[in-house]
Amino acid sequence: MRTATDIQTKDPHSELPQYGSKPKKPGLYLGLFHGRHDPREHMSDWGFDGPAIGPLKWCHTTYASKIKIEFENAADAAEYFGVTQDPFELSVDADLLVFGGMYYGDWTVYYVPPEDCERPADTFRETTRVNNFIAHRKFFL
Repeated sequence: MRTATDIQTKDPHSELPQYGSKPKKPGLYLGLFHGRHDPREHMSDWGFDGPAIGPLKWCHTTYASKIKIEFENAADAAEYFGVTQDPFELSVDADLLVFGGMYYGDWTVYYVPPEDCERPADTFRETTRVNNFIAHRKFFL
């Protein structure tokens, strides 16, 4: 199995869904944040948010040094890694997860339900609708 560092990853700040934003598909995601450009970079703040990688079938950590992931659909892997192989192995350098040449001090695995996904582009209205579902959520008192 080739690792993600062996594969040319796309720029993590390009069109990839960012952690904290609404992804297009529901499912399990690996969210990267507290990012920096260099592992020795002095941090006076929390750094930047990285991508939300997914949707995934699973995420597994081995001895806090390797993180293995498998996509729900192997074709989704191409968006992040440029190839459709599964599973992928992300490396940890010291205590930072490495993705796309960037280093992340924090990562989380979380589930995004269908109602929290980005809505498709609204192409038939003159005024586009707001891309949130607040009015459709049910709150229990």
